[in-house]
Amino acid sequence: MKPKNYDYYLIVLTTIILFAIGIVCVYGITYYNYLSAVPGWTETTLYLQFIDNMNSYLYPFLVFLLISLGLCIPKRLFEQDILIKISALSLAATVILSFLLGMETAMDILLAVIAGIQGIVLIMTFNRNRAVRFEKEGYLVRMGSSMLHLGIVVLIFNFVTLRESQFHILIFWAGTLFVTAGNIFSFYPERMNFLFKR
Repeated sequence: MKPKNYDYYLIVLTTIILFAIGIVCVYGITYYNYLSAVPGWTETTLYLQFIDNMNSYLYPFLVFLLISLGLCIPKRLFEQDILIKISALSLAATVILSFLLGMETAMDILLAVIAGIQGIVLIMTFNRNRAVRFEKEGYLVRMGSSMLHLGIVVLIFNFVTLRESQFHILIFWAGTLFVTAGNIFSFYPERMNFLFKR
């Protein structure tokens, strides 16, 4: 039996994390509907407690998701051994910063680093830079992968940092556009090539 490679385990890890985030979201929706039986509860401290609790449940999984993205995104630039060490340091730094500055600030820093790296990867991919490595061949597939990863980071950054910003909705749709375009380019490159050639 052929041994599974690095990417296989990375996909499994990311799937498990996303599944856990989904469970937290389902729990949050169910609990929200349960509390909604009390009229005007969103105007009470109970609502603020609910938001704080849900954030505390979700943040650890978001950190793990960002670490898994951190294992995936820079692997296009760094060797696997170096990448694992960098990711371990990122996780340790996030934990330390969480105690020193709070979870949200630690997440902001981690997100900024990962968004910066993915932005560089997207630009290098767009410019057909040979230093960027991908598992699959094809310009549109690579662009799709880069946009998909950047979109996920943007959406998480928007959720964690920009909930109260006036640009919250705009950035949400920008992240959604990246994710949607990334999926289309990744899964339908032949059709996209056909459309562009026309």
